[in-house]
Amino acid sequence: MTKQEKGLWVTVVVLSVGVIFMGTFIFRGMNDSSTNTGLSASDWKEPVASIAGQMISEKQWVDALKTRYGNKVLMEMLNRQAVLAEAKLQGLTVTESQVDKELQSSMEGYSSEQAFYDEMWNQFGMSSEELRAEATYQVLLEEIATRDIAISEEAVQEYYEQHEADYKPIRLFDISMIQVDDLVSANHVLERIEAGESFGKVAESESTDEYSRESKGRLGLIEENDPFQPEEMMMLAEEIQIGDVAGPVQVDEHYIIVRLNDIEEKQGMTYEEAMEDIRMMLALNDSIPLSELEEQLRSKYGADIRVKLERPAS
Repeated sequence: MTKQEKGLWVTVVVLSVGVIFMGTFIFRGMNDSSTNTGLSASDWKEPVASIAGQMISEKQWVDALKTRYGNKVLMEMLNRQAVLAEAKLQGLTVTESQVDKELQSSMEGYSSEQAFYDEMWNQFGMSSEELRAEATYQVLLEEIATRDIAISEEAVQEYYEQHEADYKPIRLFDISMIQVDDLVSANHVLERIEAGESFGKVAESESTDEYSRESKGRLGLIEENDPFQPEEMMMLAEEIQIGDVAGPVQVDEHYIIVRLNDIEEKQGMTYEEAMEDIRMMLALNDSIPLSELEEQLRSKYGADIRVKLERPAS
């Protein structure tokens, strides 16, 4: 995963979770009544913020959220009710291990499980329980989508043989990097680190790579065979011990210094787990798009939108 792809991926996950989270709040005031919101008429007008002498009431706040995100959030809420109804009708259940697996997939690209939960909490106040609820929904939706799709053992086995390496254990390198634009600067950076300065502080002040500079040079966990990372950097990381600093090495028009923070091993799948994972993936490939399935389920269970949601001004 490239640095740009990782940043985009994190943004998509965070925004998706945030939209779901807002659904628990925005529609408290859908009917603008004290009965539904738990607020009196005066409370509803109480300011939640102020700036330059101007007050912002809770109603103004909620109305703005409804206008910008209302349609998306309402669809998400209806989808969840429809999927739960269909799962109950079909007698489908979700195991803890399935939810754990779905969450692990969402955590890819983060330096650790805790880093993922911290990001979700810091950005949107999403607890681990709320994230598990979203993972449960996703698993149920996929179960519904693939329930009647049969995948042959031959197809599963063929895919496994062609991608066997993807299911084996793999090393993950926790790498920090300082990037500069010329060899003189690179040697100067090395001198400062060898003199005892913190790698992170030097990265913050000297690195020309904006992405890693913000995290004190830290790139996070990178798979040993990641094709999107510079080969020169990965070879350097493989040659040094944990805690060592090495370089400079030229990468395109830049020079980089590398620190190896740690090495972890990503657990592979057993043969049986791989077969199950492949079967689901192939079945999803043959199923209708999940967004189309959600639309069908909303229709099946009579979704009835009783409010007019305004589109944001373009």
